[in-house]
Amino acid sequence: MNRDDEVFGQALDLTGAEREAYLEKIGQEDPALRARVEALLKAYDSADDFMDASPVERPPLAPEEKLGDRIGHYTLIRKLGEGGCGVVYLAEQSEPVRRAVALKVIKLGMDTVEVIARFEAERQALAMMDHPDIARVFDAGATATGRPFFVMEFVDGVPITRFCDQQALPMAQRLELFARVCVALQHAHQKGIIHRDIKPSNILVSLVDGVPTPKVIDFGIAKATQGRLTEQTLLTCLNQLIGTPAYMSPEQAEARELDIDTRSDVYSLGVLLYELLTGRPPYDPRTLQQAGIDEIRRIIREIDPPRPSAAVSTLTAADRTTVAAARKAVPTRLTSVLAGDLDWIVMRCLEKQRDRRYGTASELAEDVRRHLRNEPVVARPPSWVYKTQRFVARNQLACGSAVAVLLAIIIGAIAATTQAIRATRAERVAVTERDAAETARAAEAVAREDAQRRQEQAEDLLTFMIGDFRAGLEQLGRLDLLDAVGSRAMDYFSELPARDLSDTALTRQTAALTQIGEVRMDQANYDAALTSFQAAFDRASTLSTRYPDNGDMLFERAQAEFWIGFVHRRRGGFAAEREWMTRYRDSAVALAALEPESLRSQHELVYGHHNLAVLDFDRGDYGAALQGFEAEHQQIVAMLRDHPEDLQLQRGHVDVLSWLGQIAEREGDFGEAERFFTEMGTLLERLMEVSGHPRWKLRHAQGLAFLGDLQARRNELSAARATNQQARSEFGELVEQDPANQLWQVSALSLELQDAGVALTERQFAEAEQMVSRCLPQLEALVAAEPTSRKFGYHLAAAARLDATLKLLHHQDPEAARAAIQWAQSLLAPLATGEVERIERYVLHEYAVTELFVADLARNEMDASAHRAQIQRVIDRLSPLLSTTHDWRLLVPAAMAHQALGQTDQAAIMQQRLTDIGYRRAFPFSSFDPQ
Repeated sequence: MNRDDEVFGQALDLTGAEREAYLEKIGQEDPALRARVEALLKAYDSADDFMDASPVERPPLAPEEKLGDRIGHYTLIRKLGEGGCGVVYLAEQSEPVRRAVALKVIKLGMDTVEVIARFEAERQALAMMDHPDIARVFDAGATATGRPFFVMEFVDGVPITRFCDQQALPMAQRLELFARVCVALQHAHQKGIIHRDIKPSNILVSLVDGVPTPKVIDFGIAKATQGRLTEQTLLTCLNQLIGTPAYMSPEQAEARELDIDTRSDVYSLGVLLYELLTGRPPYDPRTLQQAGIDEIRRIIREIDPPRPSAAVSTLTAADRTTVAAARKAVPTRLTSVLAGDLDWIVMRCLEKQRDRRYGTASELAEDVRRHLRNEPVVARPPSWVYKTQRFVARNQLACGSAVAVLLAIIIGAIAATTQAIRATRAERVAVTERDAAETARAAEAVAREDAQRRQEQAEDLLTFMIGDFRAGLEQLGRLDLLDAVGSRAMDYFSELPARDLSDTALTRQTAALTQIGEVRMDQANYDAALTSFQAAFDRASTLSTRYPDNGDMLFERAQAEFWIGFVHRRRGGFAAEREWMTRYRDSAVALAALEPESLRSQHELVYGHHNLAVLDFDRGDYGAALQGFEAEHQQIVAMLRDHPEDLQLQRGHVDVLSWLGQIAEREGDFGEAERFFTEMGTLLERLMEVSGHPRWKLRHAQGLAFLGDLQARRNELSAARATNQQARSEFGELVEQDPANQLWQVSALSLELQDAGVALTERQFAEAEQMVSRCLPQLEALVAAEPTSRKFGYHLAAAARLDATLKLLHHQDPEAARAAIQWAQSLLAPLATGEVERIERYVLHEYAVTELFVADLARNEMDASAHRAQIQRVIDRLSPLLSTTHDWRLLVPAAMAHQALGQTDQAAIMQQRLTDIGYRRAFPFSSFDPQ
């Protein structure tokens, strides 16, 4: 009897649901066989003598659950899916809590002894585990018809492979996510549970607080390694495969129950990793689907799949492009990315002999993380060549710096040797014949060319290190590793006067010096940054003088002019900032005249005008600033229509929205300000999805900080707290990536101070004090490291003033409060000097409220004359700006000062302006409140 006859005979003895269940089982093993048997059954049923047979009466099956039915405390909402024996519904739990859950119940007609035992096994398996990445069990019971069910955590996610492709996760993030799955399976293994059906659809991933989070589900065919999950061991029927063929281990395919242990799951994890890396499993699922059980077993047991790198190398160009795009990789480099560690890790999981695989899922996770840390993995032989490669990969900067230093030494030695040769040969010229002199000059020229070639090699290496390396390290948030290279390069460049250098050397060194300066700016090392940018400007100016009609030379000079102006901005040198930003704008105009159609010149022209609009904003000329920013906004939007993927344009779009929001806030239009900040946040969220670059997270966190401050001014304190907390979390992640980045540190600390101010407003003294106490020593260290930074000094002064407030209101200690406020005064004094129109509004605000605090102390000490004189100084300082301003930073302290002097009419004017702009809270604990 052949296989068709055997299956047909078995099916003929069954009817109804039993026949359908049997055919479904056959179809899972061999779809073509099922189709042939169904055709035979249809022909048999239509035969003339079919009605001669007595029909077999079977009791009616209980009706299947319908949507809207209740099972216990749960109402069925919709069907999520079904497996071999269970149906899963989305259900709503009504008591004791209301929540969405996943409810799994045995399928109608499948409640055989074996299936019930397997179902009960899954219920017990899940109940034994407690891990955040494994779906939890909440409840269990039986339906009204007696079918078992259990209720588990509803996971609103998608299969891990689909999630990674939809989110275009790069290789590193895929590996981190995979490692989490391994750790979750390790937990199950420690509880004595083997999953036995690890595949993408059983690992769902969703975003939790913006972080990809996996959940392992469906332990329906799990096997216990310690004790029995059911009263009797569950044995499979003859020739029945338990699991999904494309993901099962050789021993599982052989149905050798005694041979299946945790290493079977390790094999399945290897298949999953293979698919995450290459976009397809090691064995073609269609081939397995068309094969019979014996052929499936032979393939899994005997045929070795290709290595992942070999698999992607055989893809068509279109498929390789698709796979690479989903992993943010370069198609031509996809094979090299997988070759080596990842090939070794995957193929160790897929070993046919289980004792050659990783012993546990945690060992696999740790090896994956070794690869991510550029450490040697245990999956490959640890040859000395391989170890050396990994050491260099982990220490690229140190190794590169050592090479650069060595080359610099070689260059110096060559130069010294060349000079000695010149002197010796000069003497020979005087005493030897002309031929000898000509020979000497020829040798000198060779030596000179050789020295120049070595100089170019050294400069190429430096440019590569601070160029390409910077891009990689910036992605990781580790720019501090470039400090040593930058210092060595500056020492080397300082010995080479610009006028004596060739065009090639000038071009190469200009780019390198600009890169060094940018790294130092990111670290808030302003003096060193200015030195770098000035040296870059000297070289770029020499080039642009030699070639006045060359756009590249003009562009490089413009970059140096911008950065020099920006350094002066950070240091508070306003006159120098305007001078250099005007130079930059003029260079941008000249570049646009040279190449009017180029995108580069359009960019430079936009930013040339942008910077002058910023200067107008700084001096309080908001009308001029608004005009400049609106023109910039229109030009950027027009350019984005032609170049929608241009990241530089998108960054400019984010930036101009930030400035427009700040102007609206300064002019008292809080609603318009919120609109701009919200639009900015939406753009940044999209950019963060497209690119994992820290700059987008930084700008997103800054936008949240603006929005949180705005909400606090409108007395929306709960919303402000939530917004601030999200911003603090994002800044915290940035600081964790690069602990040496002082700008990120001060931004995170300023947000904590902002939150402390909200806590003070709510009279949460203990919470506010805890935050201020954390910030003070860190801000002191930042000011000590960079004393020229106005931003650092301002935030330390604000922290000292909050500290004084707490000492007075919370601890009732006027003397301690006086010491703290005097410290704040000393910090603000250099920041608040000069023409009042040129002082930043936030500095003026901090200065004014600090002086008013001093006045309050004088009043408490019954010193009326000192109290009045102190307040009058505040009014005199602010009065030149008060006639037309709508900026709460000026109106709040002015209203407080007039109120304190009993000048109610003037205070009412300030109060009305604050009310008109939607301001709802004055300085905490003042007698003035616009409400």
